[in-house]
Amino acid sequence: MKWIGTFVLAFGLLITGWSGYQWYMGKQSVSDLAQSQKVNATADEKNVQNVQTQDKDLPKTDNLHTAPSKPVSTLDYEFDKGAKMASLEIPAIEKQFEVFWGTDDQSLNRGVGMYVSEWTTVPNLEKGHTVLSGHRETVFTGLGDVKEGDVLTVNYNDSSYDYEVEKTWVTDAQDRSVIVEKDEATLTLTTCYPFEFFGDAPDRYIIQAKLKK
Repeated sequence: MKWIGTFVLAFGLLITGWSGYQWYMGKQSVSDLAQSQKVNATADEKNVQNVQTQDKDLPKTDNLHTAPSKPVSTLDYEFDKGAKMASLEIPAIEKQFEVFWGTDDQSLNRGVGMYVSEWTTVPNLEKGHTVLSGHRETVFTGLGDVKEGDVLTVNYNDSSYDYEVEKTWVTDAQDRSVIVEKDEATLTLTTCYPFEFFGDAPDRYIIQAKLKK
């Protein structure tokens, strides 16, 4: 019978180690906002210098890049599942999050996932519903500190989209009225609730924000 005890102990250690690894991987996708902005600013400065060096003999042209204006369904994209494709900034808690394609276990173990469905869209300037989800114990640990009026920024496809938080609420995990089509450009963040609950939490904490005009 001794081998049974040894097996149970080894199995427990394996599960604990795997859970710890997933927690570590999720945390790697979160960074301090001030440090991230500093790194990005340095990278942008180098890129500008490189472009200026390469194009010094070319005539100047206007910047024709504009952010997408029409809503585009998430189903119209073919990102690889779990691919990093955007970032989320929440100044109120001084954090930046990498955003991955999909909300399957693989994507959510890496960090914040973008919900893909017939009701959701990628960020745009016109209308639609962008939904981002994340685990409360790894990425969205401070989401409860975000209040109405706070700004959320999604960086996607070389454009930045600023949303202002309009409301927060708690709902049942089976509530299907949260992820629906929207006539205005809307960003929704979701995570499990209560934040300190051990195991599978019964509810969801929701933050909803509208695009700032």
